[in-house]
Amino acid sequence: MSVNDMKLLKIAVAVGAASLLIGATAQARDTLTADQLRAMVDERIAAQNPFEELLNDPDAERSIAAMEIMLKSGNPTLTRMALEFGLLSTNPTVRRIAVEDYMRSKPVLTLAFDGSSLEDTRYFQSRMSGNGAMMTPDKIGYWRMKVGDYDPAQGCYLTENGSSCFVTVNSDGVLVQSTTYMTGRLTIGDTGELSGSASLYQVDPIPLTVKLLD
Repeated sequence: MSVNDMKLLKIAVAVGAASLLIGATAQARDTLTADQLRAMVDERIAAQNPFEELLNDPDAERSIAAMEIMLKSGNPTLTRMALEFGLLSTNPTVRRIAVEDYMRSKPVLTLAFDGSSLEDTRYFQSRMSGNGAMMTPDKIGYWRMKVGDYDPAQGCYLTENGSSCFVTVNSDGVLVQSTTYMTGRLTIGDTGELSGSASLYQVDPIPLTVKLLD
């Protein structure tokens, strides 16, 4: 086993052990006291500290490996912690890896189309209503789409029930598209939000944002 493999194995073991500790928090009882609650909170915080240490390892390879393993762990707490670390990183490579691994979890994305600058919103409203989007009075359309499987042949994440590309992550940013005449290009901002613009059929390009962090 190579040195890198040993490093990854040690990180995986640490992640797995602490994950079990997080998931093993005792069920609260009717007679739960303040001291018992405080002890449970302290236990959970103590269990998370090793993850923060792994994510902030000065060795970039170990830090990225810890983030990737945590994102793929299936544990919501670990996933959220690793995603926040990756998206808020000052390193563009780390940000990109975080987005790629997050997309592999097949999340439901909420695409927020800002049509407030459009003088004529007829086609915009038609595109939104045709895809079940929720429209606000200030002309913001919230369109929910689930990410499907990754297709290595096309180099993209597919739509949930189709063979066409939905999300592509590469050096140009994060590209989103659908068969309903929508294409958009997004970049990862300092707050971890994807932002850019999108083109809809018969609609001028408008701002598009996708929040990945709560």
